[in-house]
Amino acid sequence: MRMGKVCARLRDMAHVVLAMILVASILPLAACGTDDGGDAPNSAPAASASASPSSQPSSTGVQGNDTADNRDWGDSGCDSTKSVRVIIARGTGESVDDGLLNPVASAIADAFPGKVQTTSLDYPATFDLNSVNDGVTALVAMLGGGAQQCPAQKTVLLGFSQGAAVVGDALSDPQYRLNTNGTQDRFPETASRNVLAVVMYGDPRFNGKASYNAGGFDSAKNGMLAPRDVTALSGYARDGRIVDYCAANDIICQQGGVEEGHRSYFSDGTREQGVDFVTSRIYASGR
Repeated sequence: MRMGKVCARLRDMAHVVLAMILVASILPLAACGTDDGGDAPNSAPAASASASPSSQPSSTGVQGNDTADNRDWGDSGCDSTKSVRVIIARGTGESVDDGLLNPVASAIADAFPGKVQTTSLDYPATFDLNSVNDGVTALVAMLGGGAQQCPAQKTVLLGFSQGAAVVGDALSDPQYRLNTNGTQDRFPETASRNVLAVVMYGDPRFNGKASYNAGGFDSAKNGMLAPRDVTALSGYARDGRIVDYCAANDIICQQGGVEEGHRSYFSDGTREQGVDFVTSRIYASGR
């Protein structure tokens, strides 16, 4: 019986390793983009009056920890003269300055001249199994430090592919993260409240049943890695702060998909939808 459990555990680990290798081999191709069209994906959830950015976020399904308020998080790099900070978590192998999300961040900044700080998260974004955990650690620290050093600044999080896994896991309590034995860091409640909008694309931890999904996805299919628990980000969903785009047949967020699906975000209009979602949230917040 013990040997059977050991073998099952080894098989599970092998599946995770294989999935990460596949992710790493596919994501750099996304930089090539695609000229293919296709049906318009489902739009992002619209911000409603009941989910106003000025309202207090829900306490359940929103990561935060009062005991982290006094921790020394280090220099977050935030600019207190900017009312909004857009943080980009790039996909595997993407350039820091020229990935899927850079035009999204630029469009958001252009809509609010002089008010937006744009930051690319400094993490490996490689196929190494520690890359996601490194990204989560870095993002949690950045959010925690930002809450201390720039408490009035609101945060927008953008994540593509591995970067989407980083964003989703950083916002989740440790038990919901891909590597439950990785960082146990949890940022303070202030940081959670300051998250104004979250937009993810091609998330390998996509859960087809989550309420905040958008795109041409099949709800019966999940991402290549262990799907994120639907309650992990439920607080952000209830407050209308998050959207997770998954294209039809995207091999990363839809098991059994194809590579072309993962490149479709470059041309399917979801980047523009993401910009609209974020800018509407910023306008509604009075920033």
